[in-house]
Amino acid sequence: MTADPIEGYLDQLLGHLRGAATDVRRILAETEEQLRDATAELEAAGASEEEAQQRAVERFGPPRTVARRFSAGLAPIPPAAVAAELARTAALLGGVALVAIGASGLLAELLGRLFGPAFVAGDLPGMTYTPERCAEFLEYFPDAGGCEQAAALHHWGEVVEYRVAVGVLGLLVLGAYLLWRRGRRGEQPRYRGVLPDGYAATVATSLYGVAAAVLALQSLDALLVANGSGAGQWLSAAVVALAMAVFYGVSLYRTVLNRARLGPATSKHGLAERSSS
Repeated sequence: MTADPIEGYLDQLLGHLRGAATDVRRILAETEEQLRDATAELEAAGASEEEAQQRAVERFGPPRTVARRFSAGLAPIPPAAVAAELARTAALLGGVALVAIGASGLLAELLGRLFGPAFVAGDLPGMTYTPERCAEFLEYFPDAGGCEQAAALHHWGEVVEYRVAVGVLGLLVLGAYLLWRRGRRGEQPRYRGVLPDGYAATVATSLYGVAAAVLALQSLDALLVANGSGAGQWLSAAVVALAMAVFYGVSLYRTVLNRARLGPATSKHGLAERSSS
């Protein structure tokens, strides 16, 4: 909460309001005016400035309740605005996800160099190739030492190259998104609170967390069943997914913590009289 109880209250109220930006600004201005007037009356009655502000805030009511009353008289957010915000969020999260896939390709490259190509992209036990297919692998890697080793090198290269290519695509998507945002920098948002605070972080944390768990189990299965053959392709993806889950999880935690810090700032002693305007 800010040093000024009224400013802190307005911050909380803003977090709960949903609607057209012009309506939200009007509500905040009217609320501040009423709180300042109430503070002046209490100061005239002998209260200190801080005590007067706190009592004015307490009388006005909990921000969530006040926002709910105000929102009942506001026009609902159009579905088109919600769809546009969801599309914007999906574009951002999708671009980041593509870059994360590219990062897993770089990690797969590192694991292959450390533990060998078979650890990343080796075949399951009992896998065999026709002589023609072996000849193709050996044509690419004549010094591999055999069909199995040449196949592992070939598959390792595919894992790395395809993922890195996806990562490059992700960078292009993010670049286009940033250019779009830059072109709209001077525009004021038409609606406030279209999506809840922390929506993107919640979705991303959940998806990356599930992906990390599934990929880790797949890697463990390869370690136990296939003696580690091919485990690296799953492990590299699991590590990146876990890192992304932690990254978004921290962002989500900060959002929740910020709301929790703002929440107790006002006591719930009574409700405000409804604005006469």
